[in-house]
Amino acid sequence: QIMKNSIKAFTLHLIIVGITFVLLIGFVSTGPTLGRYTTNIISRLFFTMVLIGFYVYAGMLLDIKKDKRYDFIVGSLIAIAGIGLWLYTFLKTDKNLIHTPKELSEYWIVFNLYHSPFTMIYFFLGLNTSPILSLFTNLLPSLLIGCGMKYKRLKLRILQNGLPRR
Repeated sequence: QIMKNSIKAFTLHLIIVGITFVLLIGFVSTGPTLGRYTTNIISRLFFTMVLIGFYVYAGMLLDIKKDKRYDFIVGSLIAIAGIGLWLYTFLKTDKNLIHTPKELSEYWIVFNLYHSPFTMIYFFLGLNTSPILSLFTNLLPSLLIGCGMKYKRLKLRILQNGLPRR
């Protein structure tokens, strides 16, 4: 059951990456007209919340029949693939954890595509990415999917037992 959930989570991650890629193409192609709205802080926060919401919703689509201790482990396949990409890229770019020189930045393209929702979030929030931040990015899908599963459990418990009284 855990492996089935992990494969489903990985598939949902790839779907979210595809949706994000389409959004990115839309932002770039409509840059002169709609692109100016992405510079507004309200728009940036909105798109950040939407991208985070995709992962939480993905967690709500997964099966919660297994023990709740495994909720944050179902995204491990996403993290393992991301860490593999990160290690490959890190080794190709002279093992620098702090700053990636411009001439080596093309090696990070595949990794950034794999984590394009978070690449866009970092852009919207004005965060400069570094190899060390990219390493921790591998854990974010698992964390957000796990939060979605926890929310699904809470929602189910409230529906079955009613709201807790004080």
